[in-house]
Amino acid sequence: MLKLTLNKPLLKYLLPPVAALIAIPVLFTSVFFYNEAGYMTHVRTIFGDEKIVDDVGYSTKWFGRATAWKKAVSVQSVLVIDKDDSNPENDALGATIEAFPIVFLGNVDAKVESSARFRLPSGPAFLTIAQEYRNPDNFIRTALLPAIKETLQATASLMTADDYYAGARSEFAAEFENQLNEGLYLIKRREVRGPRGDIPQQTAILQSGTQQGSFGSNTGSQYVTEKVVDSKNIPIRKQQQFRKFGVEVVEARITNTDPNPQYKQRMVKVQQALAELAVARQNRLKEEEEKRLVTARGEKEVEAKRQETLRDQIERTTQAETEKQLAVINAERERRRAEIEKQTAELLRDKAATTAQATTITADAEAHAREATIKADGALQSKLDALVEINKVWAQAAAQAPVPSVMMGGGQSGATGRQDELSQFMSVLAAKSARDLAIDLKVVK
Repeated sequence: MLKLTLNKPLLKYLLPPVAALIAIPVLFTSVFFYNEAGYMTHVRTIFGDEKIVDDVGYSTKWFGRATAWKKAVSVQSVLVIDKDDSNPENDALGATIEAFPIVFLGNVDAKVESSARFRLPSGPAFLTIAQEYRNPDNFIRTALLPAIKETLQATASLMTADDYYAGARSEFAAEFENQLNEGLYLIKRREVRGPRGDIPQQTAILQSGTQQGSFGSNTGSQYVTEKVVDSKNIPIRKQQQFRKFGVEVVEARITNTDPNPQYKQRMVKVQQALAELAVARQNRLKEEEEKRLVTARGEKEVEAKRQETLRDQIERTTQAETEKQLAVINAERERRRAEIEKQTAELLRDKAATTAQATTITADAEAHAREATIKADGALQSKLDALVEINKVWAQAAAQAPVPSVMMGGGQSGATGRQDELSQFMSVLAAKSARDLAIDLKVVK
């Protein structure tokens, strides 16, 4: 068996440094702590002092306790909890809980997924919260979660599930955030009775504030939810308790709503009815559109014919106007031509008149000259010349006259020859010419 022998002088020198090395970390963690960004730390020292550390970095706690609080706490509810979450209910970062049921107006229950974020105050107000609730878990469990549940239920009491799914989701989320921040509305329900025998409309989508236990009622009455108001007609609110500590609501959201199975089946029927209604409406719209299409086509054809007729009228009118203008232009041209011809005729007439006057003057002069000549010798020479020319013509004609092949004659005493006949004929012609020319053939002795 081996025996360990210790060198006592060496051990005497080694123990103080080893003890110091062990004591330093312990003393450091007992005296100092580190405050993370986004956190505030509530410190309680062994001397009985309390303080709030808001700055990032190391600070002293003097062997006391330091509880870290997140400056902004998130609380959310989900339908299914993540199994991988080691602390699903709540932690220093906030809380994640399973969605709890709410009841809409009309006794329709549903589970709601929500998310809310709160900002804690600083300074003395935060110290009051830390003293009141001691740790973030207690604050979330006893202050925030009950407020969220109460606010969700109060908001659900303002409307029916039909209103919610008919388009009031944004209103529901807005009312949830408003009541979570400003306080809960005090509400009351009252029965409104209609005329006797008045039967409400049978529908799955009821009006806001009506009873929705069934699709309708034959009692002729309905329940209306109203907000309680004061003498100034301002709604009376119940203040949120956490708001008294200066906690602010940063945001509040409604992410999902899951109603009960009975309501889901009802919604399926409503959706089917709405789908059939939409199909019928679309068919009606289709028929109306087809009617409009037929009407539009008829109007198009009528308009086309009217435009074609109008075009023909315009063409005929334009053509007639053109012909009229052409006729006017032709008439104007003919008028101008007539004026030119008239002017030309007047010029020719004047010229002819001038020529006639000149000819008349010349003829008068010649006639006057001939008359003077005739008066001088009786125009004997002219008459003789004319007589000679006449006799020449007749002589030529007699010379060229054919001789007849058969001679018809009378008795012996009256027989004459061809020469005698011509001589007698020429004598007669000479006498006639002389008489016509008024020539006196007698020889004046």
